[in-house]
This record gives sequence, C-alpha cells and structure tokens, in this order.
Amino acid sequence: MNYLAHLYLSQDNGYSMAGNLMADFLKYAELSEQPDAILRGIENHRATDKFTDSHDRVLGLKQYFNPDFRRFVPIILDVSFDHMLAKHWDDFHELPLATFTQQAYKKLEIASEYMPEIMLKRLRGMAKRDWLGAYIELDTVDKTLTAISNRIRFENNLDLSFSEVVEQYDHIEASFLGFFPELVDHINQLAIEGETTE
Repeated sequence: MNYLAHLYLSQDNGYSMAGNLMADFLKYAELSEQPDAILRGIENHRATDKFTDSHDRVLGLKQYFNPDFRRFVPIILDVSFDHMLAKHWDDFHELPLATFTQQAYKKLEIASEYMPEIMLKRLRGMAKRDWLGAYIELDTVDKTLTAISNRIRFENNLDLSFSEVVEQYDHIEASFLGFFPELVDHINQLAIEGETTE
C-alpha cells in the first residue's frame, strides 16, 4: 500500500502517522531515538504490507499485466490502490478526503523532529501540492509512477507502466474493493497500535 492507505490505517495522531510512513525511510532513520508511538506505527506498516503482499486477490492481479512490467506490479498496485481508496473514500471514512488529508499534513508536522530529512522534505512537498488528495485523479497515478521511476537507480520502464493501469483498471478496482475491507479488519484485529481504524 502507498501513503494514503498507510495513513488511513494509522491512528489519529501525528506520531502514529509518522511511523506508518517512516517504514519506507528506515535506512535514513535512527530507530533508537524514536518514541514508542512511532515504532508501533512502523510495525503497523509492516503488518499492512505483509498482509497485502500475500493476499490472493493482490497476487492474482499479476496475471493480467504485460510481462514487461511484472517485476514492478507490487509498486504499480501500491500506487493504483491509493487511487482506488481516494475514489471510494466515502465508503471507508466518515471525513471527506480533503478534510482528512489536510488534517494529516498538520498532524505529521507534530512528529517532524523525528523524521529523516528526506522524509520530511517529501512530506512537506506532498502537503504543499496536496498530493494525497490528488490521488482521486487517475493522472496522479501516472505522475507518481514516473516520479518513482526517476528515483530508482537502475534503468527501468516503470514510467511507461501507466498504460497497464488503464488496461487493467477494472481488475484492479474489483480486487481492491474485495481486498481492502479485509485488510482493515486484519489490522483492527492485530491492534498493534492499541486502537482501531475507521
């Protein structure tokens, strides 16, 4: 899952949200200096990824993708699932998406002193452009895949994979709608952070 989904599965505070995102920046983070709430958020992120990566609906999507892109299917689905969550947001959360994202940006700032510089810079850029809210637009998936492609150090074709998202859109959407409620239930049952999500 990508940033929006990990924030959705966080608790309603900046430390939890920071931890659930910091798991993608661990090589830059000093874990011995992190508050317990951030460490639990990191663990929650790991549990989310583990469940997602092994789920039959998610694994089954790989068969639909062109073999040229299959090595990047997990990344493509992470980004596409954030679009699906934004598209169907009102089915999963009581707050409007725009309200949730603006509140999330402010709450994350509370934990900014614990964030690696690269994470803080990325999140502030995301907040400035409301990148999370923009996921409701399909072209944000294209822009995000291109940005990730540019960050990968080896030559890759991820920046060309948006055509596959469009081609497999209905499969991705159906799988997400079947899978995501199960993920939410799973994370709530684990209760790694002590409370439950919406």
